[in-house]
Amino acid sequence: MNKNNIFVYIIMSISVILASCGNKVSADINDYNVQMQDVQSEEKKLVNEIDKLGLDKADQLLGAEVTEEKKKKLKSIEQSIEKKIKPQLETYEKKVKKIKPETSDVQEVHNIYKQNLSKKKQFIKNLDQYMKLFNQSIVTNEKILKYTEVFEKNKSLSEKYAGKVGNDQKAIKEFEALNKVIRENSDALKEKIEYLSNDKPVKAKQQYIEKTLIPFIQSNVDKLNRTKITDKNVTAVRQATIEIYYSLINYYKERKVAMDIEAKLQKMPIQDILQNTKYIQTIDEKYYEALRKLEEQNK
Repeated sequence: MNKNNIFVYIIMSISVILASCGNKVSADINDYNVQMQDVQSEEKKLVNEIDKLGLDKADQLLGAEVTEEKKKKLKSIEQSIEKKIKPQLETYEKKVKKIKPETSDVQEVHNIYKQNLSKKKQFIKNLDQYMKLFNQSIVTNEKILKYTEVFEKNKSLSEKYAGKVGNDQKAIKEFEALNKVIRENSDALKEKIEYLSNDKPVKAKQQYIEKTLIPFIQSNVDKLNRTKITDKNVTAVRQATIEIYYSLINYYKERKVAMDIEAKLQKMPIQDILQNTKYIQTIDEKYYEALRKLEEQNK
């Protein structure tokens, strides 16, 4: 075989190899598109469920004023994410994982789709976390308000029974002794509470509430219980004051929870999450463009 014939043979061999590769990629694209029809069907179901949340109006629900109607809608969004969106995401993801392109060219395109799926998952995870935290913050703030109301109610009761203490010298002495303990407790408590007004990290404030403030308030209860009282009105004043302290303990326990929730919410700006709603809807544009180019190259 002369040199010219060898050269022609090499060219023909390369052409056959290239044609063979091209046919393989083309066949893989066709097979891939068929498999992706099922995936895209599940994706549409997921998108439809996200659309049903009405996230374009969600910022109206997340304002400072929380009505009963808003609470129902916010809870409905949280439940829809948990019961509909997350299960559909799982079904969708399983379908994507089953896709196994045979050629590296198609695999590269499919990798774009898989990367987009990861971003969709993160979006749903962020939204889920935020809605749960926001709804928890509503519950926590309502509990704080409730304990504040209990505090005010028992304060009024304490004042009411204090006004009923008569002229009996023994009752007056008992009331004065009790009132002295209450004033001392109150003054000391004011100093303790000042720590929470300082610019301290959330964790430090939470530890302070748990290890210093609540034990201190409980010690005030113990002091009141040790006072010797026989007069019924003075006893009623003491009991109302003890209830005040217990409402304060519950109040600060809930404040501790609220601090944690608020810190987490601040790390997850809702506007960024809501803006990603539109981004997620268009995220696959680059994928479809890459697939289109690959199809054109292998016609």
